[in-house]
Amino acid sequence: MNSSCKISVILPNYNHSRFLGERVNSILNQTRQDFELIILDDCSSDDSHKMLEQWKNHPRVSHFIMNEKNSGSTFKQWKMGMQLAVGEWIWIAESDDVAHPDFLQSMMELVERDAEIKIAFCRSNRIDENGNPKGINRWGEIGSPERWNSEFVAQGKDECIDYLLKRNTIPNASAVIFRKQAALKHIDAVLPFRYCGDWLFWALLANEGKVAYSPLLLNSFRRYASATSLVKTQERIVARINEYMTVVKQLSALTGSHLNNPDYHQWIIDEWIGNRKNITLATYLFPDFYPRLKLLFIKQCMLNVFRTKSKS
Repeated sequence: MNSSCKISVILPNYNHSRFLGERVNSILNQTRQDFELIILDDCSSDDSHKMLEQWKNHPRVSHFIMNEKNSGSTFKQWKMGMQLAVGEWIWIAESDDVAHPDFLQSMMELVERDAEIKIAFCRSNRIDENGNPKGINRWGEIGSPERWNSEFVAQGKDECIDYLLKRNTIPNASAVIFRKQAALKHIDAVLPFRYCGDWLFWALLANEGKVAYSPLLLNSFRRYASATSLVKTQERIVARINEYMTVVKQLSALTGSHLNNPDYHQWIIDEWIGNRKNITLATYLFPDFYPRLKLLFIKQCMLNVFRTKSKS
């Protein structure tokens, strides 16, 4: 790959063969073309390898790696791609999402205005598994919805304290570009994470300099019932909530800003506990977190039990 390559696009895939045609074409058909494409497959059990073979010798593809054993971590795949990358900027193009043709052009125009920007992201559309539009992905915009209607460049430390400490306002990696050198400093910190390492990773990058944002809908984020990130079992709930708590604590230490109001993280309960009836989960989920949040959780569980009894 030519050393003048400005952007390294990393495509980490696992069992997304049905989406690969649309995904890869949305990368290769970008209006800005000074990029390399690094294709990584983490030992898929579907026919991903067969699908990906058609692009193995494409002039934009600089690396084509099919793991013989599953790594067990998407962040290990991210790290591998970053270590192979020659570009100054990294784009993790997740294999089940879709990019607008102007994604790279628009995002690079944004970051090239200010050398202190370490990470930039755009707004995303939500689509289902068949590509049907489901509206703007507003999950990260809750709490200050008007802010996300306009482009901005913010100091990363302020962004962490005011927004990222409360929730992951960058919910989809495919909507993000970031500086490789900053990323290589922090990727090891998130390798132990399975569920929300991206949240911590974005904050660590932001803390290095500035954050840029575009309200343009340049990314389509695919969400569907069978997606791994949406599957909820008791084991996954316990593990995921414990990771959330770990991230909140690390971000508190990073920023020196400790949130004493647990209402900021009520969404954790709302989203990942929902109407779960197993009150014993409280023993495992919040062993040393905010006492009030623990009480909120227990109260929620009790209400769900009472509701269930009243219906029976």
